[in-house]
Amino acid sequence: MPPAQYRVRSAFTLIELLVVIAIIAVLVAMIMPAVQSAREAANRAKCQNNLKQLALAVQEYNDSFSSFPSGWYCMVPTYDSNNNLTSGDINCATVGTPYQNYMWSGLTGLFLKMEQNNLYNEINFNLYPTWPDNATSVRRTIDGFVCPSNRRPQAVNANSGTSALGGATLLGPADYRGNMASGMIPPNSASGCPTQVPSNPYCLYYDNGTLFQNSTITFADITDGSSTTGLIGESLTGVWSQATSCCVRTNIDRTINQPIVSGGVSYYTYWMSKHPSLVNFAFCDGHVAPVTQQINKVVLNKLMSRNGGETVSSDEIK
Repeated sequence: MPPAQYRVRSAFTLIELLVVIAIIAVLVAMIMPAVQSAREAANRAKCQNNLKQLALAVQEYNDSFSSFPSGWYCMVPTYDSNNNLTSGDINCATVGTPYQNYMWSGLTGLFLKMEQNNLYNEINFNLYPTWPDNATSVRRTIDGFVCPSNRRPQAVNANSGTSALGGATLLGPADYRGNMASGMIPPNSASGCPTQVPSNPYCLYYDNGTLFQNSTITFADITDGSSTTGLIGESLTGVWSQATSCCVRTNIDRTINQPIVSGGVSYYTYWMSKHPSLVNFAFCDGHVAPVTQQINKVVLNKLMSRNGGETVSSDEIK
């Protein structure tokens, strides 16, 4: 029997391997944008659904209590005849009072409409959110408050600004804020706003939106139309417990998806998202729609005013 004949197999050459690797790299480069786009589309859909659920929760709250929840809560101070404080918070004097992190955000008012009854019952609202007794509660993450395009649903480091919880602590995040107010007050030489200057607090509205300090807005108050009046929109770096993350004041000196710069410091507290070139909003009638960062700022201000008497056409909302 003749000896077996063996076929000698030649190995891949280095050039052939490099060609194969290059082809794989090209295919990956072509596929990855599509994968990332699909992932972002899914995240954006989840984010829009969160806003839809929040809008429905606000409407259910209105059905139960005959008004929308407040943007944030503080107790108005009362004084005796000698001007001594008898009750309330001296920092809650007017609707333009700066919110503080020891005040509660109005998002907590939606818990009973979001199947968060256990968390609502766990919190002692007679104490500040920064009080040690509430330390465990305010760390809890609520999935419906988190946009997956922005971050994972987990507690985040936040500066509590008080020694009660320490300088920095983990707090439950919130990527959505209420529509506090919009625009600027017409100038009046006899008032504190002789000329319209965005840096002048006396020139700014604080209560012509839908969710602001101790507000009790109803559908009857939204005379500009519920389908063209903003309710809740996307933002960044917020937490659900503290009033400092509750709301956004819209103005023509600010731009969607850009930080507010004050004193050389950037604050990521305006209408912002991680979606490319847009921010999602829930409107008072319950529908959710994206608004691009190229929108005319005057139009955006109209959308955030509940009773300014403006008209907004659908082709302006882009």
